[in-house]
Amino acid sequence: MDDIRRSSIRILYPRLPYALFDLRPWTPPTNVFETEQAMVIVAELAGVDPASLRIDAHPTFVSIQGTRQLALPARLRRLHRMEIASGPFQIEVPFDRPIDPDAATARALNGLLEVWLPFAVQTEQRVVVIQVSEGGGQ
Repeated sequence: MDDIRRSSIRILYPRLPYALFDLRPWTPPTNVFETEQAMVIVAELAGVDPASLRIDAHPTFVSIQGTRQLALPARLRRLHRMEIASGPFQIEVPFDRPIDPDAATARALNGLLEVWLPFAVQTEQRVVVIQVSEGGGQ
């Protein structure tokens, strides 16, 4: 029995990805809902300054861009796990039914971004930049 213990090899399976060094934008976890009146997008953006977000609404899609900057500890010796993405991110959501970019609203609360995109009565092909407010109600 002692020979088996001495000769056994312990294999650790790291949770992948344990470090992200990809230069492409990452995509945060996102939920997309449809109600009778609107499309609703909820994105998990903890640590992202709402003022740094850019939301472009087009009648057939929405694009959300921003950056999360995470500082590493001073005098870092070794990374053991790195699962929180940092750097630029991008979300693009297409729609089957046209939305009204002028009526769209967005708010950031408790690390979540919520974008309301009411359906269009008429379709006009143009892009509108949506401003993000913090807190409050929809």
